[in-house]
Amino acid sequence: MTLVIEEAFKRGAVRTARGKPWTDAENRLLLEMVEGGLNPQQIYDSGRFPERTVEAINKPLERCRFVSTRQKTFVETIEPSESALSMEDVVKLFSRAFEQICGLSVVDKLVLERFRILFQAARDYGPLLAHYEKWEKIEGQIEELAAAVAELQTAKGAKKV
Repeated sequence: MTLVIEEAFKRGAVRTARGKPWTDAENRLLLEMVEGGLNPQQIYDSGRFPERTVEAINKPLERCRFVSTRQKTFVETIEPSESALSMEDVVKLFSRAFEQICGLSVVDKLVLERFRILFQAARDYGPLLAHYEKWEKIEGQIEELAAAVAELQTAKGAKKV
């Protein structure tokens, strides 16, 4: 039986489940090429790994999850506004954003994500504004009560003298 399997290997009829192990030098070269922005097909086409198939090149990338990185984007801190937007302002901003997205001929993932965030914020703004206005009214009432109490205490203190 062993002789039959050996014969099959010699003829190439049986393939091993694993290919030749990757050397440290090959791994470094593969990483450099991935960091250079090449995909598995481009790495294969380069001829730098003549004994490897595209699938063989892709395997360590999947295992190690080599990912090409993008340049990071930094956003300035948003300072709090002095006043809240009215619902009319929010609807105008939402309408303008909707017009912009409808006017685009090409949309990438980042643009769609920005619009999704804007639309989500517009949807959530109404209830948030209602709570804000309610708390603003309550704070005004507390300030009026505090002023009335202070006035009463002043009047009471003036009577004692």
